[in-house]
Amino acid sequence: MQQSDTDTPANNNSTLLVKIKNISFTVVLIMLSLGQWNDTKEAVVSVYEEVISRFTNEIEYKRISKLRIGLTERYTEQILGSPQVIKPSKLDDDLQYYYYNSEKFLLVTFIKNQRLNGFTVFSKKADFLAPVAYINKQLNTLDIKQYLPSQESILTNVGSLEYFSESYELSRNLMFYNLLLGHVNYSNAPTPYSQTIIDVNHELNSVEEFDFSSVTFSSPLIPNFYSITELSNEIMLESLLSNYEMSALFNNHY
Repeated sequence: MQQSDTDTPANNNSTLLVKIKNISFTVVLIMLSLGQWNDTKEAVVSVYEEVISRFTNEIEYKRISKLRIGLTERYTEQILGSPQVIKPSKLDDDLQYYYYNSEKFLLVTFIKNQRLNGFTVFSKKADFLAPVAYINKQLNTLDIKQYLPSQESILTNVGSLEYFSESYELSRNLMFYNLLLGHVNYSNAPTPYSQTIIDVNHELNSVEEFDFSSVTFSSPLIPNFYSITELSNEIMLESLLSNYEMSALFNNHY
């Protein structure tokens, strides 16, 4: 039995968008008549962004791409909204981590003295291609070796959270910011990278000098997170939630 054109998912989605726009327009007219334009504008924008977000990632990409180190805390919250969780740093008494969690990604901002000092982005879904700040690349798209020419060091963990990351110091044009790029595993199951991460972690803890070029994965390691700051690597790693924290704070692992 043939499916008619009117039954296709694309047409259904298009019809839904038209209905939302019609409803929004009606609400605008009603609220204008009551003199409530500012409240109406915010409501309509919120509804529109919610609908678009269900079918694309463009709203989220746009917000992430606006983040730049040095923004004020107030302006950062205008871009992202209010965080769900705030966690104080144990490494810097003046620093706090603000967490924004969604089905698609987890974003952390580093706020110190009412200023954005850095941020971390973790893509929860393989098709969420979050923009990597300053280097014109995206997560979940390339082998880690194709992002930047050479790393400063390798950082791993296999205890409370499994991750593999490479550390880079960006160029003078990019203010010598520190960048971590790698893969985090918040699932309960091992990934194709897990055994290599375990082996590398053991080597890093066992030998004084480690040959970074010797690290090879059975399949290309595709980064699903990055962190960038004018502070230290330790700050970026501290911003990553452990598996326990992820579950306790957001009632899920992934």
